[in-house]
Amino acid sequence: MFSHDFERQFEQFFPNSQPLLIGLSGGVDSVVLVHLLHKISRKMGRYPLRVIHIHHGLSKNANEWQNYCRHFCDELGIPFLTENVSVQREGKSLEDAARQARYQAIAQHLQPNEIFVTAHHRNDQVETFFLALKRGSGLQGLSSMGQFSQLGDIPLFRPLLNFSRAQIEQYAKAHQLHWVEDESNNDTDYDRNFLRHDVLPILRHRWQAFDQTVARSAQLCSEQQKLLNELLTPVFSENFLPESGALAVNQFVAFSPEKQNALLRMWLCHLGQPMPSQKQLIQIRQDVVFAQSDKNPAFQLGNKILRRYQQKLYLTEKFMPLEKVCLPISVEEEIVLPDGLGNLSLQSDGQTNCFQWHTAKQNIMVHLPLTAEPICIRFHYSGTVKQANGHQETMKKCWQKARVPPWERQRTPLIFYGETFMTALGAFKSAQ
Repeated sequence: MFSHDFERQFEQFFPNSQPLLIGLSGGVDSVVLVHLLHKISRKMGRYPLRVIHIHHGLSKNANEWQNYCRHFCDELGIPFLTENVSVQREGKSLEDAARQARYQAIAQHLQPNEIFVTAHHRNDQVETFFLALKRGSGLQGLSSMGQFSQLGDIPLFRPLLNFSRAQIEQYAKAHQLHWVEDESNNDTDYDRNFLRHDVLPILRHRWQAFDQTVARSAQLCSEQQKLLNELLTPVFSENFLPESGALAVNQFVAFSPEKQNALLRMWLCHLGQPMPSQKQLIQIRQDVVFAQSDKNPAFQLGNKILRRYQQKLYLTEKFMPLEKVCLPISVEEEIVLPDGLGNLSLQSDGQTNCFQWHTAKQNIMVHLPLTAEPICIRFHYSGTVKQANGHQETMKKCWQKARVPPWERQRTPLIFYGETFMTALGAFKSAQ
């Protein structure tokens, strides 16, 4: 019955051919998922499969799990990918850090039109709901996991979400499947494991249909969130700037606090960010959105920085300070700029020096006079800039006229001939 229901559901979702990339940890859930999809693929002949295993390096048994997954896929004749990742906590929980590293690796392997498939099931859904409840989440968090969702650029499908762990284990035993056991799943210091082993069994013993009713509550929360999004979309679209990913907040003063919070959540969700707490939303509104108009406030949200500039909110990376950086450069040389700012090269045609700044998003070329002075690249200058009319203008005024946000000012290469400022690449020049 389980196998039949799974197959029928899958055909309803994908009546036509659909390439799939399946996540395989080696645990019973993902092993059963791969086995089921392999059967359907062979039967229907229209679901190209690939499998990926992420080696987190967190367990002494990780190499064995990796080898098992490779062997399992080889037996089934499914193309197998594996990626070793380095988990960097950087203030996050170990679970969140591992999840981030895992999905970054998956995004690199996902092919166009391919959907990533995970083995999350109904028991996982209940645990996710309770974890969201513990955090005091709203509708978005309590919606838990949908069968279809989008994580950044990764389309996700969870075909086992309507099935229980017991059904999955019964299928595995009936088909004599083997799997690995992650010893960390028994460590109740982790919140999810504490719920799984110590809390939820008591509730399930008391109420037999507990998992189904919680899943229904999550579904209702999801429906309410979709309705809210539908009602907010016209306002959001009016204030969202797709090119920069910014959110205009000049109309926020006319909105209720509840509407402000909902728009902020929608914006962060659109950017693929985790939902902030209620306390964080209040701080964002008070300290960033409604800060004095002459300020350029910033608020750290996870490993990102939320900033306001000219009545717009921006979400940026947490940048390293560059004010003390000074990089010499010579003709016919190309150097790598710090903190992921790309490359800068210097060429000469005998009449001018040509500086070319290349990043993933832009390619800027500036011509300057030849010089016998040493040339260097800096990222900070507090002096004045000579204008075409001979007057001197402060750097701050020049940045403002060029409409460069404050955080980008410290990330724009400044060309100096000796101690003389020549240009802020792509923004403005000194009139020499």
